[in-house]
Amino acid sequence: MGDNLYGQALWKQVAKVTESALASGALKTIPTHCEERQFLCGNTTIHGQVHVVDNLARKSEEMAKRVKQTPNPKDFNPFLPYETSLYVGELTKNYRCLLNKFNIMDHHILMVTTDFSPQQAPLDLNDFLAAQICLQAHDGLVFYNGGTKAGASVVHKHLQMIPLPLATPSPSTPFPFSGLFVNVDITEKTALPFPHRVTPTDYGPSVTNNMCQELAKNNCQSYYRLLNDLNVTPQANGLIPPHNMLMTRDYLWVIPRSQESHHGLAVNALGFAGTLLLKNETQLKQFDEIGYLELLKSVTL
Repeated sequence: MGDNLYGQALWKQVAKVTESALASGALKTIPTHCEERQFLCGNTTIHGQVHVVDNLARKSEEMAKRVKQTPNPKDFNPFLPYETSLYVGELTKNYRCLLNKFNIMDHHILMVTTDFSPQQAPLDLNDFLAAQICLQAHDGLVFYNGGTKAGASVVHKHLQMIPLPLATPSPSTPFPFSGLFVNVDITEKTALPFPHRVTPTDYGPSVTNNMCQELAKNNCQSYYRLLNDLNVTPQANGLIPPHNMLMTRDYLWVIPRSQESHHGLAVNALGFAGTLLLKNETQLKQFDEIGYLELLKSVTL
């Protein structure tokens, strides 16, 4: 492990490791096709994205192999040890960057704590500093699945990021729900029909390490303000109730969660950016019967 990665050097390393991981077969891209679903949210037309898996066999087989090799499957942790072929580099003394092994979108990265910490441990300055470093390196959508009910599949604390823009009809909408956030100021709700709060992100296009820390501190404080507005506070065991956090260079938003899925349709943080993953055509038909916003309402508080 060398020096911490930052800025253009970080994203160049993401591209380099992606190329080598694809060549070696370490990166298992899940084949999907994307379908658009239009719907109204308030007065805004949303062009939602639904990624339908063409074949889940590769992920299932690979995970089965990994679990079989682990003495205690219940405690299986893919981040300790991590796969060296997916290792991008160190972000801070507390965080490292890995590629997401089972990606759907290109250059999907993970920010993972170097030492074990529970996924439902409240996010702190260290978490937001890792997120800030990645957002400074490339325009993207950082997201956090706070617990299994919020879509987390690994109990080791991690955040994720996918590059922006997603494939949307207009360059002015980097992700499907972004049109709802245009006039957000301080801390507000949007037309989304479930509990949530949105606030502008503190971001600078070119900053020093010290300035990056300051921006991360401000965003961490904003996050806790949103949690407080939603009455989402740490429990007696020190863990925080299930919720999703999403952050771009422009906005930060939080959604409390009540359950992981509805009628078998799983929703993680990306669902609240306007993009969903479904396992097959049967689930797509079921999704169309329920409706996008109704599905999101069903898994929130």
